[in-house]
Amino acid sequence: MAGFFVLVMSGQTALGASLFGDHSCQSWQGLGYAEKRAWTNAFLAPLSLTLKGLHKSKEDKYNDDPKAHEPAIIDVDAHCLKHPDSGAADGAGRYLKKLFDMPPT
Repeated sequence: MAGFFVLVMSGQTALGASLFGDHSCQSWQGLGYAEKRAWTNAFLAPLSLTLKGLHKSKEDKYNDDPKAHEPAIIDVDAHCLKHPDSGAADGAGRYLKKLFDMPPT
């Protein structure tokens, strides 16, 4: 089952990046807070909803929290500082895995 979640997250992260753009970590650092919030919500909200369905959960750990973007942005910022050659979608995917208590890949 864990392998299935990894597969879904990999595919969903790639799909989300293609729909909303995958900022490089370098370009992410140059975005304003409002731009980061808009991208983070647009990127993570559908992925979280998908995971809610896969977990057959009543709780949507991202969408049920109106301030969920705040720790997500902090995590993406931290990811981009540690991995400047990476992308914001990688950091956001890692954050969502952590939020849903999924093992990192």
